[in-house]
Parts: sequence; C-alpha cells; structure tokens
Amino acid sequence: MRKIVASVLVRNQMVVNSTLFTHYKPIGSIEQIILRLQELEIDEITVLNLTHSENPLEDFRTLFPNDFLATISTPLAYGGGVNSQASAESIIAAGCERIVLSGNRWTPRESRRISVNLGDQAVLIHLPLSRHSFDIGLSNKPTTAQEYFEEIPSDWGGEIYLKDRDADGNVARFEFFNEISSFAADLKTPIIVGGGISSLNDVEELFRLKYVRGVVIGSWLNRDELIVPRIKSSLAPSVNLRRLVRFF
Repeated sequence: MRKIVASVLVRNQMVVNSTLFTHYKPIGSIEQIILRLQELEIDEITVLNLTHSENPLEDFRTLFPNDFLATISTPLAYGGGVNSQASAESIIAAGCERIVLSGNRWTPRESRRISVNLGDQAVLIHLPLSRHSFDIGLSNKPTTAQEYFEEIPSDWGGEIYLKDRDADGNVARFEFFNEISSFAADLKTPIIVGGGISSLNDVEELFRLKYVRGVVIGSWLNRDELIVPRIKSSLAPSVNLRRLVRFF
C-alpha cells in the first residue's frame, strides 16, 4: 500500500521549515501542526527533533505530554538523539508508535537489535543522502548508499526513509533516486523517500519507481493544504466502468 507521510521538523520546540538543514523558519507549535495534519488525513507523521538533549525520553515527553498524545490517532514516528536501545524502547513505551533511528549513527545490524524487542514495524531508519564525487552516500560519512543497503539483514522487516538532503527545501532532483534504483529495487525492506517534493508530478514520478512504498512531504504541506486529497485522488485505482455495467 502506497502512503503519504508528513515530515515535521522541530527546533527549540517549534515546528520549522528547513533548507539544507542550515536555514530554519518557525511555522507554528507542534500541537497546531499535528492536529492540522490529522484533519488532512495524512497516512503517517514523522517528527524529527533537531535540538535534542542527552535524554531522548524527556525530549519526547516535553513535545508530547500525555494529554496531547492522547489526541493523536495518526501513526506517529519520532526521532532525535536516540542513543541506545533503552532510550528507543522507553519512547515506544511512552506511547509513540515508531522510533526513528539516524542512519549516520545506527548500522542496520545495530537497528536490528532494537527491532527484535520492539518488532520490525516499530523501527524506521532515516538515511540523509548526498552526492559524493560519483557516488551517492550518507551525509557526513564515507559510506555509500549501496554499501549501507548491503549490510541490511535479509530478514529485517523495518522501513527506511531515504532523504535527498541536497534537495531539502529546494526543487527536487529525482535523477538522484533513479540512480539507486538498480540495487534499491532488490531490497525486501520497504522504502519511503523525500526531499524537495513540491508537485503532484513529483509524487507520481516517485511512485513509478519499483522500490518506493511511500513519499515524505515537508514544506510543501505548509504552502498548500489541499495537496493531500489531490494526491490521494490521483493514486486511487480507476473505476472499471465495464465491470460496473456488467454487475448491474
């Protein structure tokens, strides 16, 4: 099932628009943004806390006190400073549906240890990718995307969020995702992609890629609230009129 995921970036407890993860513009409180996303019937919300402390559970509870968390019915994934298996498990126990692990910090096998206790579907690996010479690799690390994928255990059933870091807040370059199709399409791991998505054509182009299970939308959502129903309408299966006539 293809899904539309909202990306919510939090900095100093405020939701922000980001450009290349270096320029930030506050756009509202997390309560306002998440409640609005729920009204739009987004499929999932991924929250990345860009300013986190050494206590990820405390950060999560500050952003999501129990009374606010109880109002959230949309599947919620949270990441930011998750530095141990214990901190990941504590955030899930506090009421979060999924934990986001940074691919710059966690290897596939390390994330596998967490998923054994929490369940594969509770783990989402966030991979911010950039171009290094002729290869596409992890930001701030020499590891290529292909090398990282080759380390993923064949029986791991979590999900990977590929982020085109260089397109964050800008116009997308979808050649980027086309280039990794040769090895990404062979993965059993579900993959969602994001970074620079800003039109219905962008979404449709990405869903043509065999390996893409979902698209992640950030700043575009803040500019145009009507995009979610338009996207879902475009993805809905067309009605077979001949079958309807025959049925009646």
